[in-house]
Order: sequence, then structure tokens, then C-alpha cells
Amino acid sequence: MRLNREVTAMIDLDMLSRGSGFSLHEGTPRLALVHHGFRANQIGFADARQDRFTDRYASLGLLNLARSAQADYESKRIPHRPEFRYFDEDHYADDAHLAEGITEWLRPAEARFVLVSLYSLAFERTAKMLAMLDPTEVCIVIGGAHPTMAPRADFAHVVVRGEGGAALRHILTELLEPSFGQGPEARGICFTRGGESHMSPPAFDRSLATIPAPAFRYDLTRSPDNSVERVRVRWWKSLGSRPQIYICTQSCRSRCSFCSTYIIHGNLVSRPVSLVSADLDYVIDELGHDSIEFHDDDLLQHDELDDLLDCLGARGVPWSCNARAEFMDSEIAGKLYRAGCRKVFLGIESLNQRTLDYYRKGTTVEMNQNAVRALDTVGIGVVCGFIIGAPHDTVDSIVSDIDRVLELPIVFLSSAILTPDIGTAEFSRAKKRIPLLNSLGDEGTRMNIRPRPDLFGTETPYGLPTVCEAVSKKQLNELYALANCSFFLKASSVARIARLTPADRMEEAEAWCSVQLERARELAESAELDVVRARAAELLAARI
Repeated sequence: MRLNREVTAMIDLDMLSRGSGFSLHEGTPRLALVHHGFRANQIGFADARQDRFTDRYASLGLLNLARSAQADYESKRIPHRPEFRYFDEDHYADDAHLAEGITEWLRPAEARFVLVSLYSLAFERTAKMLAMLDPTEVCIVIGGAHPTMAPRADFAHVVVRGEGGAALRHILTELLEPSFGQGPEARGICFTRGGESHMSPPAFDRSLATIPAPAFRYDLTRSPDNSVERVRVRWWKSLGSRPQIYICTQSCRSRCSFCSTYIIHGNLVSRPVSLVSADLDYVIDELGHDSIEFHDDDLLQHDELDDLLDCLGARGVPWSCNARAEFMDSEIAGKLYRAGCRKVFLGIESLNQRTLDYYRKGTTVEMNQNAVRALDTVGIGVVCGFIIGAPHDTVDSIVSDIDRVLELPIVFLSSAILTPDIGTAEFSRAKKRIPLLNSLGDEGTRMNIRPRPDLFGTETPYGLPTVCEAVSKKQLNELYALANCSFFLKASSVARIARLTPADRMEEAEAWCSVQLERARELAESAELDVVRARAAELLAARI
């Protein structure tokens, strides 16, 4: 059944009530966990040649929800044991086949749910895919960073803002009842019923600190023959042949202007080390993974950091993490290395103090430089986050910042253009100067904002404007490409990459550098900015 859903309102829950194919109280509920959106990624939009180098891994948010519901059944907080299946778009030829697979698996159940973590870049794609499902028979629930910031979606019955454990419990016990949407467990749940919209602020909880081990249902992502699925991490993060992603903290103690993590997750929550240890028993001993990639915003913020490092050191497996420069020194770097850490992503962002202050980084140029050198000295490879395009930036200031960053002893330069992501302080700042941003939502509402490539183009940032006043979006993309080419065509960078990249990923690393060489040739020939053409030509000449 295909319905016209072009109106702004969410799918009315009365559609499920009036339909004959959905019942929450009959038998075992089935929940399809849908990982959708990695085929729409910014690196691919910026340069399709780079798309093959992107990550492929499961959604920890969805795997945590599955574990949370399982624990709720075991503690008798929900009446039926839910059945879960994980649907990854990579396993299907296209979205039509994905929707067909979801529908086929859900059909035998009376209570059918689709849970999707929605990415901003995939907004339109996900909407079209979910429109292939019958809204009278399947309850569509979306969550994630984008819905938390802009919860009104006309292709879902329920939107969950913030953490979803308590919300899912409420859905599985109260959906379609008069009590649905009421009480503390309903916080974060948005829906329409009988034509009336119900909006709720984001929900924050501390479930990561209490949920029994394992915290994530990694088993749901295993292949049909029950072998361990290979997680594809980027070559510059790779440390083993069977890596796995993991988090043990929630939210971030910092308040950078371009980030919405703290808005989505509230205050910091740390998973006790005793539970982390049990999680690692499961991931390493039972599932056979040989390296861990921590996706915490800042692993150093864990409440029991020393005990956590002791726990990781005892495991003897290599791992990587994200950290903040202001908390890094030679002592911390040494502790990380001895505990098995081999790569760290540092959000340096800039070596211009005015820019750091604008980003609200809470760091100084000296802190950034010292943090990188401390990690490099002990043998930890540094992936350096670098952002260009602040409102005050000029072509000269960006080129100068690139030159300063190129002096750092890093293994990878992760460049980006400042994006006014929905819900961030940067977005609020940009709206005051760019009236067209009000067109991202119907009639200027902030509740259903989404990227608009028809207005702002597909160059980075996809479907959003840049905020730099003196440099155009096209020129920023040229400078972004120049930063990458300048780093990856540099002899010292190539040497460090060769030293810190696993042998089985070196071919991929060399292919990445070859893409940057091709891009340098293109810049030398056709870049709009004179300095970019000249710099690219110098890079090419140096290789002769």
C-alpha cells in the first residue's frame, strides 16, 4: 500500500489503529533495525573517487536498543521477548530490495516495527525507502542526531529524541493505548494521533552505566553462516584484521560551536570499568575481534580513566580513540601507549587562536602542538582534525593555517569545511546572517529541517551553506582539496603512513595517495584560486 505523504505532519497513529494488520498484544513483536545512509556520505559527494575509502560499521545506537529491550524483557519490564533482525543496506542491491526484505521478515508478526537511525545526508533517501512500507501495518520509528534536532518527519509514526531505551520500552508496552505518550518514560517521544501533534524535548538517561554486559548486540550483525562480520574501518584507523567499534562514555564535556553531541546526550555518563571489562570479554573472547576502535567523543573524559587503561592494557589488543588536546600531555600519552593505544584522533581544528576561540574549543595553539608531539613521541599515530571556513577566514589565513598544520608530526589529516549542522550553535549563528537557511524547513519551522542540495548544492557541506564571508563555497572546496594534497604528497607524511599502517592496508593507503595526486593535477589545471593552482603545480613539480 503506497500513500501520498507530502504533508508536513507525521504519520497518524490512528492509521495503525484502524488497520487490520497490527496488534501490540498478539504474540512476539518483531523489530527490524535498519542501518541506512552510508551510501550517502559527504566524502563521496565531495569526490566520488574517495567513496571506496569510507567506513562500514554497524549502528551502535541500534545495537544498544536491542540489548536494552532484551534486558527489559529479562527483568519483566516488557511482556514479550522481542525478535530483532539487523538490516544493512550494504547487503541489498538497492533500497527497493531492502524495503522488500524488511517487509518479508516482519510479515509473520502482529506487532511490526522498523527502527531507523536517520542521518542528515540520507534524509531524502531514507524518506523514499520508508515510503515503500505500509504505514497501516508497520510502525516506523526513527531516531538519531538529526531527528533529535529536527523531529518532525512525515514518513514516520514515532520520532525519538535523545536516548531511546526508555522510549522503546514505552512504545512496546503502551503504543496505541490511551496512556501512550504520557509519563516520564514517554519523554523524547514525538507523534501524531487523531490529527493532533505531540512534541517532546530530548530524553537523557544513564542506561549506559547500568545495562548488563554486553552493552551492544553485536551478534545481530553476524553473517548468515554465523561467522564474524568484518567491520570495515578506514585504513588510517586500522590496527587489526578483525576490528570492532565500541563506546564506554556518552556525551562530551566540551561545547564546541559546530557540535551537537551534548545537546543530544546531555551530561557525561561513564560505563563502569567492571562492565567495560565484561563487554570486552564478549567482544574479544567470544566474537574474536582483535582490535577496538573507541567512538567516544573523548575517551579521556571517562570517570575511571586509570582503571580503564589498566583494563585495556591487560587485554593486550591494540585500540584507537578520540581525545581532546587540552587534556593530553607526555604522561597521559605514555599511559595510553602502555595500555595498547596506537592511534588517536585529535580535534585540533586550527592553529590560529582567533579561529580556535570562535569554535569555542577551549584550547590554545600551543596546547594543540604539544598534544600532537606528546603522542608522536611515544609512538602513537595522530589523526588530526582540521576545519577551514570560519566567518573571518580569508584565502591567505586558510593557506597559512594549512602550512602550520603541515608542520605537525601526524599520520593523517582529516580536513573539513565548517558546517552549520542543524541544532548547533553554528547553525544559530548562521541563521542570523543567512536568511535562506530558514528555507531548510517548511515555512521556516525548525522542527523538520533537512539539507537542501537544490538550494546550496552538493559540494561540501552537502545541502548546507558555508559561513565564510570572504571565501566562496567553491573556493573553500578547492582549499580543502589543497590541504589534503599538500599533506598526502609530502615525503615525510608518506614515510609516517608507511610506518604506522598495517601491511595489509598499505595498498589502500597508496591508492588514497594516488587519488590526491590526481586531484592535485586537476587543481593545477583548473582551480579558480590562483594560489591553489600555483601550490598544486609546486606539489607536482616536487615529485618529478
